[in-house]
Amino acid sequence: MKAAVINQFGSPEVFEIRNIEKPIIKEDQILIKVFATSINPIDWKQRKGNHKLILGSPFPITLGYDVSGEVVKIGNEIKDFEIGDRVFGVLDNKYGGALAEYATGHEKCFSKMPENITVEEAAAFPMVALTSLQALRDKGNLKVGQTVLINGASGGVGHMAIQIAKLMQAKVIAVASDKSERFIKQFEPDEFIDYTKQSVLDLNQKVDIFFDVASNYTFPKTKHLLNSGGVYLNLEYINTIKKMPLYKLHQLFSKGKKAKSLLMKQNRADFEIISKWITKGLLKVSIDESFNLNNISAAHDYAQQGHNKGKNVVVINN
Repeated sequence: MKAAVINQFGSPEVFEIRNIEKPIIKEDQILIKVFATSINPIDWKQRKGNHKLILGSPFPITLGYDVSGEVVKIGNEIKDFEIGDRVFGVLDNKYGGALAEYATGHEKCFSKMPENITVEEAAAFPMVALTSLQALRDKGNLKVGQTVLINGASGGVGHMAIQIAKLMQAKVIAVASDKSERFIKQFEPDEFIDYTKQSVLDLNQKVDIFFDVASNYTFPKTKHLLNSGGVYLNLEYINTIKKMPLYKLHQLFSKGKKAKSLLMKQNRADFEIISKWITKGLLKVSIDESFNLNNISAAHDYAQQGHNKGKNVVVINN
């Protein structure tokens, strides 16, 4: 099968388009023909080698976690999917494997694709939707009527988190540059802050969650903005864990305020929540740019610049 692989860590130019062996499934896995995948920050960070101490260097590596596709083979232990089902999800293999014509994952990785979205949209939803839901609900413990500040609101997680916070009946303050204001306002945040004109740190109101999607603040710098019991939430998991001893010291004198991070988990129940929202038209994903497998280097280069509005997708099989 055709795949984009890397044989070393480095810049976007390390990708090679090669024919490799089709993956072999285990009894509790599904094989899908990949329609499309999308690029998340974890993908280009892994391409650079940021996670090699944790995941190793099992070259050749096929990157990519988000996926939409069609089930072509199932293991004997699979109960909820059949051959021919159109699915979307987040792969759970080391380094993913979605940048290929076929990919595998366990049953928990997938949900059936809503009929009212394209295969490109289906590939763009999974990781950012799961991350936003689990961050706000599980780590932020978001309640009806509370206030969420989303720093970095124009990116993949950012524009998804605005919508999910609103679905959870929270007040949303979206932070981005003026270039993204029109894009962001289509998701109806309660307030928009242009960080080029107003410092978020000078905000004259308190919030219950400071969701630092862009990861350019710290708990000590933002804790004065939090209500008692509020949460500073950062998606830079490894960096946040490294800083946690310092953060815990600050927490001792912060009226129950906490700093947290998140590792997204594949969860079928959460997939079903997201799928229902999509089916009802309550949750939408914005696609900034679409690429194909042959120009994967350009796709990674664009995504790594961090200026996209919404998600970037890579079409594998039309």
